[in-house]
Amino acid sequence: MDSFYRAFEDRHRGSRDLIKGRLGKYSPFVQPLAALYPGAKTFDVGCGRGEWLELMGDAGFAATGVDLDADMLEACRERNLSVSQGDAIEYLAKLDSNSHALISAFHVVEHVSFEQLKRLVTEALRVLKPGGLLILETPNPENIAVATCNFYIDPTHQKPIPPLLLSFVAEHAGFDRVKVVRLQESATLTDAQAQIHFMNVLGGVSPDYAIVAQKEAASTEGAFDDAFEAEYGLTIDVLAQRYETRIASSLAQIEARVQRAEDTARQSGEQLTDELHSLSEQLQLAEERYQRAEERYQRSEERYQRSEERYQHAEERYQHFEERYQYFEERYQHSEERYQRADGRRQQVESQVLEMQTRLEQTEAMLHQANAQLHAVYQSTSWRITRPVRGVKLVLKGQGKVVFKVGAKRVVQRAAKFGGKHPWFRRLAVFALNRVPGVKQRLIPVVSDTVHLYRPRPEVAPEGLSPRAQQTYAALAFAVKNYEKREEG
Repeated sequence: MDSFYRAFEDRHRGSRDLIKGRLGKYSPFVQPLAALYPGAKTFDVGCGRGEWLELMGDAGFAATGVDLDADMLEACRERNLSVSQGDAIEYLAKLDSNSHALISAFHVVEHVSFEQLKRLVTEALRVLKPGGLLILETPNPENIAVATCNFYIDPTHQKPIPPLLLSFVAEHAGFDRVKVVRLQESATLTDAQAQIHFMNVLGGVSPDYAIVAQKEAASTEGAFDDAFEAEYGLTIDVLAQRYETRIASSLAQIEARVQRAEDTARQSGEQLTDELHSLSEQLQLAEERYQRAEERYQRSEERYQRSEERYQHAEERYQHFEERYQYFEERYQHSEERYQRADGRRQQVESQVLEMQTRLEQTEAMLHQANAQLHAVYQSTSWRITRPVRGVKLVLKGQGKVVFKVGAKRVVQRAAKFGGKHPWFRRLAVFALNRVPGVKQRLIPVVSDTVHLYRPRPEVAPEGLSPRAQQTYAALAFAVKNYEKREEG
């Protein structure tokens, strides 16, 4: 056979680790056997990739195997397992009697004819030691999905073998006891509380099973009793019973809900009958009240007609007053606009006056402070004492003319101030200067720096300003007069 079957096994049977994990389910049978025959020989019919041979070696047995497929055996040789290529059943027939502790065949019996199966079982019974075990694993046709579909994925399968048939073959061959071990079922379905559905009944049964048959079981003194008495896997009977139980429980719940609904409906019907009787009485009372209301309505209708007439008259009066209101509203709007414009101009003027007043007060304060400081300097003893020294200093620096000019300028300025206070002196000075025009022209700048002639703008009639503007104007005029007086003084 070419490499097709090994590739097929790798795809559909599973990885080595997966298969070794599944084969661990046989440990309840293997452990007491290893204690009974430590280091004994085992033989695996159709050993394949050698997963079972590895487990037997780990358990302390001397494991050998035979298979027809050279590619499958290559995987065994890579792991130094003891294997041979050939017909495994013929090889089994040549083994010595009572020489092996365990004979196994995993997924082999579904590949051979029924006559070869019987020969395999018969030869295994001969080769096994007393208390030795025969393990035959195969797909479980109790699983409907396996029996109708999955079994035929492997083209080398002949036909599925039911557990009862395989068990009977071992019993008929002479094995003392045979146990059916169902395998690889879903872990969730093993929980008795799990919900079972119809598809679980069809495909939830253990997909594989094995028979474990023992030769001369009495010789083992009960070492395997626990393993043979335990139950393994899920049968279709168990799943079907759990499914029917769930359906029956669901039906009972539905019937209970239907019964409660019927009781509720009956109670509701009785309640509705009572309510209808009550509504009938209420309707009778309502009809009587309606008659009385109808009479009141007729009277109200008559009063409404009279009210309607009065309303029409009031409406006409309202229209008249509405027209007058519109007229006065327009006049009010016009007056309001004029007032807004006048108020805007008033606010603008008041703002300007306040600004001018503030600036004037600031200027007056600064000027007053400067004059005070300058007057303090000029009146100080140090300034008078050092006056000759300053003059000498200027002369020594070659600025004698400057000293003379400064002194002359002060004399002229003081004369101008004196003339401002005494008109007769001013007329005399003007008369004298008119005689010497050149000197007059040179003295005019000096005199103008000393005498500030203030010519106020023509007064604005206070009656044209607002009361606040008039107050501001009066304050400004008073401040200007005080300033002129201080300058003259």
